[in-house]
Amino acid sequence: MTVKTKFSIMIMVMWLGVLILPAGVEISGYFENRFYLSLEPEVEWCDIGEKFNLGDYNRLRLILMASPSDKVRVNVAIDFFTFYGFITKPPGTYNQPESVEIENLRIDLDRAYVDLYFKHFDISIGKQRIALGVSYLWAPLDIFNRVNILEPKEEKPGANAAKIYVPLGASSGIMGVYSPDNNFETSRYALRGKTQVVGVDMGLTLIHSGITQTTVYGLDIRGENFIGWWLEGGIFKTCENNDLKLVLGFDYTFPLGNGLYWLSEFFYDSSGTDSKGEYDYELLYSGERFTLGRKYFLSMLSYGFSNLFSVSLSYIANWGDGSYIISPVIRYELSQNIQLAGGFYLPLGQSGGEFNSVPLEGEYQEISPAFFLWLKINF
Repeated sequence: MTVKTKFSIMIMVMWLGVLILPAGVEISGYFENRFYLSLEPEVEWCDIGEKFNLGDYNRLRLILMASPSDKVRVNVAIDFFTFYGFITKPPGTYNQPESVEIENLRIDLDRAYVDLYFKHFDISIGKQRIALGVSYLWAPLDIFNRVNILEPKEEKPGANAAKIYVPLGASSGIMGVYSPDNNFETSRYALRGKTQVVGVDMGLTLIHSGITQTTVYGLDIRGENFIGWWLEGGIFKTCENNDLKLVLGFDYTFPLGNGLYWLSEFFYDSSGTDSKGEYDYELLYSGERFTLGRKYFLSMLSYGFSNLFSVSLSYIANWGDGSYIISPVIRYELSQNIQLAGGFYLPLGQSGGEFNSVPLEGEYQEISPAFFLWLKINF
């Protein structure tokens, strides 16, 4: 039996299972299509066929939830991807070992976990979303997910883990996470306690990553005093170094029309370098690091002309090497469950920077400007 035949049988069995699911199972999800048009600046316009690179992918996400009893809930999410052109995987994510890939089709079992509810604590076991920290983009305490500067609120991949949460009153609690690897020495675990003091949310986190042999002592604070503000950071301790990673952020909605929203974040990482000649891009590709420099800044303005139509402008910069990205976006709600978005990624700034170039045979190749068009349908 060929791989393609096995794959077809698996799909048929899965869809048959969906069709005969018990009535108590809730099914939801979304479909999205993302089209990219990338411009090659060095190619002459007379060679129009080589001037543009095309990329496109489709994603169908099926989410299934069932509650056999009041104390048990089963959660499953399956992603189906197809890729075309220069897009070969979901932007901002790693290749998952659980994926099934045939030609340009990929299937991920992204969530598969059970929630167990007890009188004094809750437990989640399986492949689930693990979220640590409070920042919008940089999230230094979130060792389970990478930073995607082009889409901060993307769907984060699930991690195999056991999580326990013990509530200690209305606004306090303790969460423990253990994510196994091949052995105990390379596994990851975290312990986070949270509380609220005079309206300010506070958390203390202890994290250990066996893969990188790093222990993190973290703190996060979030409040609302005229403006929303947050602080997230930690000491990252290895055998060789003690490094500081720190995020400071705020957001505010100006009372102009339907509201002009402004969000900004500054990120400092002492383990990075301000010398672009010392960048090791392989650390980004492998996921060992999320950034290469030391000083980063994000600022975003968004304005809704109506409940259906809005615009935004984002500025994301590496202040150490002078590279940055400008991204204007227009969004339109075709209906309550259908959204259309279009915009540009414009890499700018000093040549050879992290955000506007990549290494190529010992030199730097400029990252091309890109236009994108996204359609998302929720169901």
